[in-house]
Amino acid sequence: MTTNNFTKSDLPRLYNVIQNSMIHYPKELVIETIRDYFSRDSNYVYHKDHWGFPQTPDHTNLPLDAGYENDLTTRLFVGEAFRHDITYFPGIIVKSGGSTSVPVSFNRETGMVKYEEMLFIDGYGNSKRFSSPSHFLFAGAWEGSITIEILARDNRTRDELVDLVSLLFVDIAFNDLVKSGLVVKNVSAGSANATLDRNDQLFNQTITLQIRSEWHRHIPVKNVIDTITFAVDFGQIPNGPFPPDLAIVSEISLQDYLASL
Repeated sequence: MTTNNFTKSDLPRLYNVIQNSMIHYPKELVIETIRDYFSRDSNYVYHKDHWGFPQTPDHTNLPLDAGYENDLTTRLFVGEAFRHDITYFPGIIVKSGGSTSVPVSFNRETGMVKYEEMLFIDGYGNSKRFSSPSHFLFAGAWEGSITIEILARDNRTRDELVDLVSLLFVDIAFNDLVKSGLVVKNVSAGSANATLDRNDQLFNQTITLQIRSEWHRHIPVKNVIDTITFAVDFGQIPNGPFPPDLAIVSEISLQDYLASL
């Protein structure tokens, strides 16, 4: 499963933003999770075209069983609202319901430091590991919702898709989404509806996902602190010969020597 989670802006790089899962990423993640889920089905099977969009060609002269044993057409539309007018059914339409900033602490984790390990080895093979500060951390959370509208030409298809999608986000894909940085806190389905669409009935129902995601900034310590000095003490140093890189060379003038007497 892949998402289109990239940005054309330089601002995240300039301001050391390593994660900002507010609107774009959660929506793309939900869409791709549904597509991957139904691509394994034998009835509501999802097929994509060469550009990653649903395979929805002109059905003129296509056999009635197209899409079941081949990829001539998708048997289920899964995509984002507003991309184009949806005329393919059954369909699953995903859109964002908005997000709200939820601080994870009063100070937004200000003062937290990320450490990295450094290894120091002297000329005798003695080694010592240091934990050196690498980044200052700033973090927060987003809480919001994603709506998933199920559209079908009959009641049974709509009801089955509502059941399948709801269970997907309650359990089947829950852990994978957590690893991807998105927590589905609650799943709820609204009331079923039917509307007149041209000369036929269109049956629809909306599933709402209550979600939580995070944002993170990691400011490199080197941007704030010029130098960090370490003192290394290995204890007893064995008698020579000493390696050249440990030799200490000093010079003293005659005036300094006389002054020390």
